[in-house]
Amino acid sequence: MNQQIRDARKKARDAQLHRDLVEEELAQTKRSLSQAARALDSHTSRSGSAGNVHTRSWNQLTEELLRTQAELSETKLLLAQARTQLVLLEGELTLLNDRLTERASTAAAGQPERWYRPAVASLPHWNVLRHLLSDRQWTPGQIARLDKLSTDAVSQLSDPRSEAPVRRRGMIVGYPQAGMTTDMTAIVAKAIDAGYRLVIVLSGPNEAIRRQIQSRLDHHLAAPAGTSDVFRLTEELFDYRSLAAQVGGLRFEKSVHSAPLNDDRNLAQSGTRLMVVKKNLTLIKRLVNDLKKISTPLDEIPAIIVDMDADSTSFSERRALGSALEKMIDILPRAQYVGLVTSPLSAGLSRGDGAATHFPYDFILLVSRPEGYFGLREFYGPAPSSSGLEFAHVRMVDRGNPGLREAMDMFVLTAAVKAYRERLGGGGFRPHRMLILGPMRLEPLEELRGQVLNLWKGSNFDTSAGRARLKKLFESDICPVSHHEEGLLPSSFEELLPSLDVALEWFAGYPIEVAAEAGLSSLGAIVMSSPQKVGSLNTAGLTVVYLDAPAGLSALPAVAAASGFRTGYQDLVRIYVPNESGGDGNSFLDHLTAYQDADEEIRGELASYALPHHESA
Repeated sequence: MNQQIRDARKKARDAQLHRDLVEEELAQTKRSLSQAARALDSHTSRSGSAGNVHTRSWNQLTEELLRTQAELSETKLLLAQARTQLVLLEGELTLLNDRLTERASTAAAGQPERWYRPAVASLPHWNVLRHLLSDRQWTPGQIARLDKLSTDAVSQLSDPRSEAPVRRRGMIVGYPQAGMTTDMTAIVAKAIDAGYRLVIVLSGPNEAIRRQIQSRLDHHLAAPAGTSDVFRLTEELFDYRSLAAQVGGLRFEKSVHSAPLNDDRNLAQSGTRLMVVKKNLTLIKRLVNDLKKISTPLDEIPAIIVDMDADSTSFSERRALGSALEKMIDILPRAQYVGLVTSPLSAGLSRGDGAATHFPYDFILLVSRPEGYFGLREFYGPAPSSSGLEFAHVRMVDRGNPGLREAMDMFVLTAAVKAYRERLGGGGFRPHRMLILGPMRLEPLEELRGQVLNLWKGSNFDTSAGRARLKKLFESDICPVSHHEEGLLPSSFEELLPSLDVALEWFAGYPIEVAAEAGLSSLGAIVMSSPQKVGSLNTAGLTVVYLDAPAGLSALPAVAAASGFRTGYQDLVRIYVPNESGGDGNSFLDHLTAYQDADEEIRGELASYALPHHESA
């Protein structure tokens, strides 16, 4: 392992040296071009043959410049790959060393390596969730996948009944918008069934998302008959508050007072305390202070902390929050930390100052790509060769009114197609939404909103000119892609017109909203958001994304928001990206492709040292 790290460091140094040489070569080529231009200007009066010679020289130098620029871009990519490999290897070495240390302490405590062998009869909370999902038309295969993932996750936690407390920290790597809230609910259900009696779910800094998670747990995590209660210390409308009643709610009951709480006789009778808390520094500190006040010895409380926001916390926030979370774990000797991330490129998998809480010291579990998932690889899949389009779902447009109008026309057209499919019994497709990713600051975002509103007012969807524009887009874009992907369409644009009238009624006037929080109630809306707010949006029905922000990595969350399960309308999803380069000289499509390649490559790397799945007995 050390040799691999030395080799990786050498590879990174070589790549850096090569980049420096290429940059020097590029600078020299530019100087030569400048000299050639001056020479060409000074000889403009010479004969045509001499001019041809200079023109050839100029062309040769231009070709050399382009070649050198391409080589520099390739070298930058190689350098990034070398640095990524180095980070992976160093992380792997840390993970292996910490696992060896943890296993040594586990062995010293006399805890068996595989303690979790659940039987169906001992999983009451999981069984309630399983039957609920079955009633909601989950397939047996989907339920089996969730069963295995949750069993694998709980298998990696320490035994809540062990005599000596053992902390564990791990990460589950999934996909954006791929049902990780349900994954979390299943893990919590099995953790409660296994004996964990304090469950803390960290929801991220947005109150609307916290409410969604609280509501999901309230509905999906009912206490089955014959089991102890699940006491909820937060509610859908109330985050954690430092009240005497809640401090009292943190006092655990015992049936055998001479035995510790984690004795099997006490766990069987003690209720579970559940809370969903925003990942907010003040709230975390408040909770830590309240935990210190309770009478139950903290080293007897089997606790699990599930972090739903492990991959979206900024570095500066991670320093402060990491320190607060570390204090929480320090005072709970039996605490298990499980972070959920949607990409292996997540900040949660990068160890840095203040990030110790997030780093998966003990285990990493990779979630298999769900069946029917629509993600990055589908976005830039090829369009039908006869269509004249380059990609099936990505459109390169110039920023400004023409590109924005086309995206808004696509928003209306896809709503009409959804209404057509609804009329034929193809299911319900509302709400219907479009996302415009704009500037980070609120004032320019409001200015963009005014621009969008003016365009909407002048779209004339109910006039012959507006409908001629929609017809052209329908025939040149919707038809070839949807036919290729076997999406249901009318035989002509004229047959779509009654559904277009229905769709326009969804929008109820001017459906332009600047999103501050999730939970939009309108049936159809164009939602405008800054990059930092995208993660808090309700993405149900999201079909069209327009990136007004400059090309770059900051726009990637908007693409992730369009990922997920677009059942019945996957063929209609479109992403409009700026036809320009960012500050690094790369287009957004370059960033998207590189991000996808890195995502898949690192998933493969993680698979080579992620802990093997445990098989349930």
